Amino acid sequence: MQEVVNINDLVTNPGEFEIRSDVQNLELYSDDYPFKLSLRIRNFTDESSYLKFVRNCEKLFRGSLEYKLWKDYILDVLQFNSCMITNEKMAEVSIEVHHHLPSLFILMKTLINECIETNTEFSTFDICLKAIEVHFSNKIGYACLVSSMHEKFTNGYLDIPLEVVKGNYREFLNQYSKYITEEDFDVINKRLAMNSENCKHTLWKKDEYPVLEKMVNGGN
Repeated sequence: MQEVVNINDLVTNPGEFEIRSDVQNLELYSDDYPFKLSLRIRNFTDESSYLKFVRNCEKLFRGSLEYKLWKDYILDVLQFNSCMITNEKMAEVSIEVHHHLPSLFILMKTLINECIETNTEFSTFDICLKAIEVHFSNKIGYACLVSSMHEKFTNGYLDIPLEVVKGNYREFLNQYSKYITEEDFDVINKRLAMNSENCKHTLWKKDEYPVLEKMVNGGN
């Protein structure tokens, strides 16, 4: 007959300090050590830590299944699968969903700022859950773009007219305006001011890029 082993007998050396858990508050602590480790925080010690946390939230969010499902719904179910600038289709080029109002970075900052100002404890996962809820509440302004156009916008060489932006971004602004920094509001206001009349580039159509027109007309 096989001998029954008590798992507690296998723990021969638990370590110098015994670690305990405050399950209700999600904290680790030791009677032999004066500091606790909490899952959640209330603020940051410096700006560098704050920005690093924002980037970590962005990274976790972009890798989530829920975010992929949101993008797939826009591209595959709603059939917003052509570039809103060039009208090229997904069958021809790579189409990406671009966060416009607000950007994903500004969204994360805003949700974090809300927690800080309301003295609400939070973790990376709490912020990402809030962010995906904003997406599924359709409070994000987005545009579907050819990957190269997306890159041009990111590098500052393209404006996006407000007419092509989808999503109820004004609801987001109404709900979270007091948590958006002045610097981020400047970015948002500039994007709100863009339309088909004052953009750096007109709404290009498929096979009608300015460079092609120059080539056909013998330009440089």
